[in-house]
Amino acid sequence: MKLLEQLLSLISESVLLPTLAAIIILVAWSAMLLGGLLREWLGRRHVVAILAELRRAHVDGGDQVRLLHILSTATTGLPARLQQLLAQWGGAGDMPHCLVDLEIEVAASLSRLTWMTRIAPMLGLMGTLIPLGPALTGLASGDLATLSSNLVVAFTATVVGVLLGCCSYTMNLVRKNWYQRDLSTLEHLFTFASRPAIP
Repeated sequence: MKLLEQLLSLISESVLLPTLAAIIILVAWSAMLLGGLLREWLGRRHVVAILAELRRAHVDGGDQVRLLHILSTATTGLPARLQQLLAQWGGAGDMPHCLVDLEIEVAASLSRLTWMTRIAPMLGLMGTLIPLGPALTGLASGDLATLSSNLVVAFTATVVGVLLGCCSYTMNLVRKNWYQRDLSTLEHLFTFASRPAIP
């Protein structure tokens, strides 16, 4: 029994540094994602304007050629990415496939934020519980320095992990709202747009 306890304690203490390193990496990654979100927010006015112009052209009875011309003016957001996919696949005839690819890319982008939302609090909890063992040992032996240093690590890991979870959850909600609206508009316009006759 004593051997098992020592083995578990060794395993627990050995993953403390990797856990703290992972939390720091997630902090850096979250900062990068936040910067990307800010860049997207700054470009939302252009995206909204492109989608509004596409809707007006659709209401006026514009065919797919006109819609594609408007789409070609997009420089950011999902409209620009759809234009890139069309260029890669060869043109308007591959529009259904390009829309599916765009949905897959959006889902992959959002899944990273969903992953961080779940993983960050878990790592924070691990970073909290692991130092509690040495902290309790220090308390039992009267070593207040060991107790305090381990408690600082424990509570700091908790705060950072929860903060990362909150940030990633918020970014996920904002991006999901944007992407769902943009995808819905693009799919409606290019699925039901009248196609010109092919000579």
